Amino acid sequence: MFFILGFFTFLSAGGNFYMAFELSQLFGLADFNSPHSKTSQDMTQDSKMLHVVTTRFMQNQPNLLALGKARLRLFETFCLPTVIHQETSEFMWFIMTDPNLHPNLFSRLKSLLEPYSNFYLVSSNTKLLTPGNLTQGIEAARTIIHTGDLEQLYSKMFDQHRPLLIETRLDADDGLHKTVLSEIQRLAYELPKDVRGWQIICNRLHFEWRNNEILEETNHTIQSSGKLRLVREHICTTPGYSLIKHRIAQSIEFPPWPKIGHHLITREWPNCQSEGGENVTHDCWLKLDPYPAAIRSRTITSAGMSRVEPMPDGTMYENQTELFWRVIEKDFGISRHAAVDTSQFLKDNLADIALDNLKGQCTFGHSCKNSSREILLGYVNSTVMVNL
Repeated sequence: MFFILGFFTFLSAGGNFYMAFELSQLFGLADFNSPHSKTSQDMTQDSKMLHVVTTRFMQNQPNLLALGKARLRLFETFCLPTVIHQETSEFMWFIMTDPNLHPNLFSRLKSLLEPYSNFYLVSSNTKLLTPGNLTQGIEAARTIIHTGDLEQLYSKMFDQHRPLLIETRLDADDGLHKTVLSEIQRLAYELPKDVRGWQIICNRLHFEWRNNEILEETNHTIQSSGKLRLVREHICTTPGYSLIKHRIAQSIEFPPWPKIGHHLITREWPNCQSEGGENVTHDCWLKLDPYPAAIRSRTITSAGMSRVEPMPDGTMYENQTELFWRVIEKDFGISRHAAVDTSQFLKDNLADIALDNLKGQCTFGHSCKNSSREILLGYVNSTVMVNL
């Protein structure tokens, strides 16, 4: 277990309340992990499960090059290393990108993913790769799937003896604790086997990263690797958000997702483990144990621009940031040196990134808010003034 001493600060973000923990002391860094480890029994169950992780990258925004380069930097820094460092390899990762993605971005993305047999770069603007996309055979699939072991993909996707389907979401600028995918699998096996509806698993605690120096109106070299805080939200957040489906016998179906957003799940659906009554077996949610299961980066590349502004009262987070970076390097595989380099890239290209993000607002599948456009336009204008 880990211990939190000090005080809690309640903040409001777009109407969603969350808790930011200010820590005066944190004991047992090594215990900042999920309390469970995978057993031999779990390993034998892997053959009964199909676990896919899906990340969307620049879908319907193929030629916004400045924005794409920035998002690729964030992907390399905060997302990719955390998936590489997962304790389980019993999953397939689909990186879904626009078929017309700029060649420079496509080439780099492909080179990053090629070493890993279960990482699949998919040229498609669909939300998810399913067996329905693969019915023309392996050779046809090679025209849209550019990395990964296709024989392994077909073997698992068309295996009629994998009744447990797990679909996990991960944004391209977020990351996961090294135990998260194995922990999601463990919990999914423990949930009641009910073919009706869905069961949702999401994180309880996550780190939030931002670097105030990126947005400072000065032309200096960035020294900081950014500030971190630990956040607990009442909603289900997106990194590691997992949909669990117990399929009927011999089914390879990927059923339609529930028609309810991740931010409404905990409000509209009951907890799967009800207190003082019978457990709910479908259309319910469950949160991971209280350890930092994910990291979310908050930068100018965000379509929704949620909590991108500089962290308030920045000095109050200095001590916990140093402590948290030790955890993140150890348990997420993220390098703070890479965070410095990425921050500098974002700062050096701030106006172009903000302008591209402004152009990308309201494209299909992306955020469309007046508030986001106003913030982005402000950064474009302020950066131009600094450079005059």
